[in-house]
Amino acid sequence: MNHPDAVPPVADEPKRRIILIDDDPLIRQLVVRALADEYEMVEAASGLEGIAEALIHPPDLILLDVMMPGMDGYDVCNHLRQNSATAMVPIIMLTALDQIDSKVLGLRTGADDYITKPFDLRELRTRVEIHLRRSLRDLSASPLTGLPGNPLIEQVIATRINNHEPLAVLYIDLTNFKAYNDEYGWLKGDQVIKRLASIVVDVVTTSGAKTDFIGHVGGDDFIVVSIPDRATAIAEAVIQRFDAAIPEYYSAETRARGYSIVTDRRGKPFRAPIASVAIAIITNEQRVLEHPLQVATLAAEVKKRVKSQRGSHFAFDRRHK
Repeated sequence: MNHPDAVPPVADEPKRRIILIDDDPLIRQLVVRALADEYEMVEAASGLEGIAEALIHPPDLILLDVMMPGMDGYDVCNHLRQNSATAMVPIIMLTALDQIDSKVLGLRTGADDYITKPFDLRELRTRVEIHLRRSLRDLSASPLTGLPGNPLIEQVIATRINNHEPLAVLYIDLTNFKAYNDEYGWLKGDQVIKRLASIVVDVVTTSGAKTDFIGHVGGDDFIVVSIPDRATAIAEAVIQRFDAAIPEYYSAETRARGYSIVTDRRGKPFRAPIASVAIAIITNEQRVLEHPLQVATLAAEVKKRVKSQRGSHFAFDRRHK
């Protein structure tokens, strides 16, 4: 019988999709055979066919032969880079040309990398993995802070859960931040978010472990993936430094009062305390963690309790199940 608190199994994530554009059927067969176990492979025998497929169903990565009849790889790459649907898709060129000028031309037309034929299949797999990982990181990064976003956050937490590593996930959020935005505007609100990000990065660098990971969920929500032994020190330092920094973002009058006067949705004025930090900490010290969604659900419960208190606080999830 299933435990009522058990997290339901999550379906396997879909394979990353790769389009292979090459007019040589033997090369296509060789590459597909090398990559099909890990990736969804789509073949195109010409540049035009590859472009059409990429624009209809944008892939996660493109392997592109240089020397093809009709439209060569340089033209294909240039065309793909001009379309918003494929402008950011990593492109690795497959070329029999070993001259440096040919490689430079490929990179100038927008390719991210090249592999010279005949290539080692282990090198091909490694290059593909590297560019897919980099693409995931770049696409998910917050434009405001530059920190990794949700896809990479979930991947890091899932990997550490699956590896049974000691784990502490700190969910960092601001309390009374909406009132600040209402009074000072979102541009100044972004400055506060960037200051919090800077504080978290500095604290983790000095108080965290070498393997700690920092992510930006969005808005004023941040994640630190650390180990249980470091969690308290990180939380205390973030709170101390944020509480020392946040008054400078308010007017002298508000600092003197200790609160802002803002209006609610009904137009009624109310006193909003100065923004503070709420940190929920989830660890696998006393319970088995099975999936990032479970961690996020537990953190939301703890954070709700923390945010009900006045001022900056942190709390652990101490339940055993």
